[in-house]
Order: sequence, then C-alpha cells, then structure tokens
Amino acid sequence: MIRIYILLCTLFFALSTTTAQSNEFVNNLRLYNLKEAETQISLLPKKAKALASWQIEFLKDFKISNENFSSLENITKPNDNGIGDYLYYINWGDYFFYNSLDKNIKAIDNYKQALIIAKKLDNKLLTGESLKRILTLHRVNYLYNNQTYVPFLEDYKQIVYDEYEEAYYHYFNLILNFKNYDVDQWSQNSYKKLSNYLKKNDHPYLRGISQTVFASYFEEVQKQDSIWYYANSAKQALDSIPYGYKGTRLNQINSFMSRISLQEEKFEKAEIFRKNATTTLFTSIDLKTKSLGHYQKSVIDSVRGDFLSAYDESMKYRVSMAEIEEAAQNNLFNELEVKYESAEKEKEIVLIENANQKQRYILIALGSLLILGSIIAFLIYRNTKRKQRIAEQQREIEIQKTEKILKEQEITSINAMIEGQEKERQRVASDLHDSVGATLAAAKLQFDHISKNKDKALEMDELFEKTKILLDDAYSEVRSMAHIKNSGVIAKNGLLPAIKKLTDNVSINGNLEVALQDFGLENRLDNSLEITIFRIIQELITNIVKHASATEASINITQHESLLSIIVEDNGKGFNISEFINSTNGMGLSSIERRVEHLEGTMEVDSFPGKGTSILIDIPL
Repeated sequence: MIRIYILLCTLFFALSTTTAQSNEFVNNLRLYNLKEAETQISLLPKKAKALASWQIEFLKDFKISNENFSSLENITKPNDNGIGDYLYYINWGDYFFYNSLDKNIKAIDNYKQALIIAKKLDNKLLTGESLKRILTLHRVNYLYNNQTYVPFLEDYKQIVYDEYEEAYYHYFNLILNFKNYDVDQWSQNSYKKLSNYLKKNDHPYLRGISQTVFASYFEEVQKQDSIWYYANSAKQALDSIPYGYKGTRLNQINSFMSRISLQEEKFEKAEIFRKNATTTLFTSIDLKTKSLGHYQKSVIDSVRGDFLSAYDESMKYRVSMAEIEEAAQNNLFNELEVKYESAEKEKEIVLIENANQKQRYILIALGSLLILGSIIAFLIYRNTKRKQRIAEQQREIEIQKTEKILKEQEITSINAMIEGQEKERQRVASDLHDSVGATLAAAKLQFDHISKNKDKALEMDELFEKTKILLDDAYSEVRSMAHIKNSGVIAKNGLLPAIKKLTDNVSINGNLEVALQDFGLENRLDNSLEITIFRIIQELITNIVKHASATEASINITQHESLLSIIVEDNGKGFNISEFINSTNGMGLSSIERRVEHLEGTMEVDSFPGKGTSILIDIPL
C-alpha cells in the first residue's frame, strides 16, 4: 500500500513539475518575454523543444521568407496530448494564417485543435492563448455582417484570469464589434477600462494595437486631435519593441497615418508614412497594406502632376485588390460555413466539457485516494510505532520488576544470612562464656584449695601448675569469646563503638596502629546495614593484618546527606591491581566487593607495590 502511495506521489509530482514548466514557458510567450521563454526551452519535454524554438524564432523575426518559418514542415507531431501537441497546432495555425491569404480555414482548424487540447487539460493559460489567435484571425478577416467570433469572444470572457487578459478581452470586444466603422457598436465601458489599464501598465504591443483601434474610432467621429494623439502613441509603442512581431502592426499604423494625412491634404507627410508602411513586408497580411500603398501613391502622384505614375499605381492597386478578394473567396469563410462550424463547435465544446468533468472527477478521486492513503499510512505507521513503544516499555517494566525481585531476594538472603550469623555468633559466644565460666570456677576452687593447704609444700607446686594451666585456658577462651562477641557491641552501642573496639584490639600488641576518624555519624543507621558495614571493615582490617605487613592504618567514615563514604588505608607493601584482577586469589576483596554491590554501592581499590593500599567505598543511604 505504501509503495503504491509513493509511486502515485512521485508520478503526481513529475506531472505537476512538467505542467508548471510548460505553463511558465507559455506565460512568457504571452507577455512577449522572449529571452526568458528561450531559457526555459531546455525544461520542456523533449518532443516539445523544437516546436517551442520555432515559435520563439518566428516572433523574433516574423518574416515568412525566413528559412526558420518553412522549417516547421520538418518537425513531426509529438502525439503527447500535452504541451507538445498544443504547440504543434498553434505553430501550424500561425503558419497558415500568416503565410497565405487563402489558408484561413486551415489556420482556424489548427487553432481549434489547440483549443481542444487546452480544454482537455483544463488549462486556462493555454485556452486563452488559443482563443486570442482565433479572435485575431477574425479581426483580420472579418465579414461585415458576420458574427462567427461571438461564441469565441464569450468563451474568452469566461476564462479571463488576470488584468492583462481582461485588457485583451476589452480590446477584442472593441475591434470585433466596431469593425473600424460601426460607431454604434463601440463599447465605452471597454474603452474606459482598457485606457485605464494602459495608463497603469507598460505593455508596448497591447498599447500599440489598442491605440490603433482608438485612433480608428476617433476618425469615424471626426476628432482629429484624438486621432493623432492615439496614432502617434501607438506608433511610438510599437517602435519600442526590439523584435519582428511588431512589423505587420507597425505597417498598419503607418498606412493609417498616411491615409489621415491625405485627408488633411498633407501629401509630403502622407508619402513618408506610406513608405514606412510598404518598405518591409513581413507576412501575407502586409499585402493588404501594400495594396493600399499603391492607392495612396496614385493620389500623391496625381497631386504632384505625375499622372503616368499615378495611373500605374492605380492599376497596381486594382490588381492587388483583385488578388486579395479572390483569396477571400477561396477561404470559403462565409456565413453558411461559419454557422455550421459554430454548431459543430458547440457540440464539440459540450463533449470537451463532459470529458473535462470526468477528468475532474478522476482527479478528485485520485486526490482523495492519495489523501486517504496518506492518512491510512500515517495511522498505520503511528499505530505500529505506538505498539512498539508500548512493547518496549512493557519489556523494560518486566526487566525492572525481575531485577527488583532478584535484588529483593538477594537482600533478603543476605539479611537472613547476616541475622543467622549473628545468632550463631551470639550462641557460640554464649557457649564459650559458659565454658570459660566453668574454667574460671575450677580455677577458683584450685585457689581455695591452695589457700587451705599452704603448709603442704609438696602439693603446692603441683597446685600452682594446674592453676596456671586453668588460667591460661581461661585467658585464651576469654579472648576468643570477647573477639567473637564484638558484634554484640553493634546491636547495643552502634557501629562506631564496635569499630573502635575492633581497632583497639588490633592495636594492642603494638605491631600495627589503626586510627579511626568519623564525620557526620550523629544518628544510628539501620541495624542490618551497620552489621554489614562492620563486617566489611572487619574483613579489610583482617587483610591488612594478614597480608599488608603494615605498621600504620586508618579508617575514615563520613556520612553525607544520602551517601556513606568509607576510606581504609595502610602503609603496607601494596600489590599490583592488574595481577589482582586476573588472579583467583582475591585476598578477601571479592567477598567485600559482593557485600558492597548488595548494598548498591561502589568500591575502588588503589594500590601499588611498595606504596601501600587505599580502598574507597561509597554506600547510598
């Protein structure tokens, strides 16, 4: 499920990226940003690149005599149902429209194919560019009683998506209804909105073609100042464009200004404008401008008195106009055909709209599937992670419980062992006490007997010897008993007195002096803890006596807020710690370490041969 979701997301992202790049390219063409559009060709689909290059080169040069113009015949259709096919039909529409006066039907057919693709893609940008070309074709080749542009103009009005496109709509609304003569169809609303837009925005081409229409309108209402204001402004705007696509429109405004100059009988000025209009021909549309130039030249020559030249220009005008009229007839662009095509177009639009509706439903369903898949995948992922987290927490809790139980069992065992040991020691000490008591009682009887038999010298030596033996036995038994019963001191007096007693006993023979220092031990500790600590210190001191060959030792006990620190040091012969770790003979340290671990404490041993030994023990309270 997740793999399918990732695949769909990747496909959707790729399609979105391609669409965005194609839209950016067409948008720059729309605004005549040819340099920017040229840099984006490399980002287009491979099959669309040649068609994109052809369109840019055509707009730059705008001459049908150029080799690039005819190179379109060598470019194959991409068949991608996308930007490639769209550019293919747009380019062929431009080819037929600008190359021949009698190929308008083919031109509009190609533009319509581009429009169909744009609507299938539900792309307003591409739809708008297709409709603008269809409306431009109607502007150039309108019939005076023809309304074939109406449904296309209405379509264009419906898809207007920014101020620039709205301004273009008002331009087409003016020129297609006014037709350069019908002032009753002039829309003041469109005129005002288009004028306001041109005041605020600098688009030379749109300004040039719009103000040409304004000048034509004011010619009809006979306002000379307005005619020249808009004509000069249109010419200035078109002259500022560095590319060839301005050429035909610039020729048309020059021809218009020549005609106005003739009306004002400014013949020299009319001749200048006429030459500007006819010197360079860009497309087949310029043939009409050239034909009007012959008529204007014949008028100028007549005024100058050059009637032969005037007659020659007049004949050229008639011949060229006959060719233009013949081309118009060959186009079969008449009312009957247009009505039929309009009906077919309406059917086609309905079908396209239905197809677009289905596509929208599919896209909505796909989008919903992607969203649902994302939610499900996220929930599955989160639920899995939650289960894993809970399982890990449960495992950790179980481990902690197990460790706690084991530790409690271990502590219980140790406490039981200590308690058993204490009981056993108290019992043994009691037994020894009784035994020593008996021995001393016997010795006392011997002394009583000696006292009674002072005069019997022969028996005296023997009695003294027996008494000495009993006293020696009693002394030994008392020392052992006292040593064994030291732990009883802990229960009665506490840890420090027991340790003090231990150090005093060790130091009695004069070979080893053990010093005891304590800090913070004002209160008693738990009895079992005191016993364990005493046994640890007792075993450490025993190790010093047996193994260290030391003359001095010290015991430092410090009670902190939550910690008991014990430091036992001696000046003995020390040992190698690494050898001690690897040795099986631990000199009693292993058992000490286990006792410390049972109390959850730590033990550090610092020793070096000839340097004595220091042992630091920290026990939490």
